[in-house]
Amino acid sequence: MRLLVVGLGLGLAALPLTSGLRLGYVTLTPTSMFNATGENRYTLRAYDPDQAVGVRGSCKVSSGRATFRPTDPKGTQSAVQVCPQGQWGLNVLGAGDGGNYTLTTDLEKFSGTIDIEEARK
Repeated sequence: MRLLVVGLGLGLAALPLTSGLRLGYVTLTPTSMFNATGENRYTLRAYDPDQAVGVRGSCKVSSGRATFRPTDPKGTQSAVQVCPQGQWGLNVLGAGDGGNYTLTTDLEKFSGTIDIEEARK
């Protein structure tokens, strides 16, 4: 039984080093991540033509990087912001036709904290 508990503990300890660890939901709370790799997609709705939608907040990066890209309802990328190592403010807005915009967040071995909220203009 002790061997099973020790093995389980070692497996859980190795998990963040191999697949990344994410705590929180990016658009609602500050999200701390360790060695996270992958892609997240969030849908933002623009109700009026030429209404800008996107995210504002901050990005504190210990290692790796995070890239934020909104795409318009036609699938065209309307802006991009990259957070390399350091502390950065985020203001990524896309405007154009009304409809569903998609915010794609690409994480490449990202360790740090992302704190964003939906923004409209």
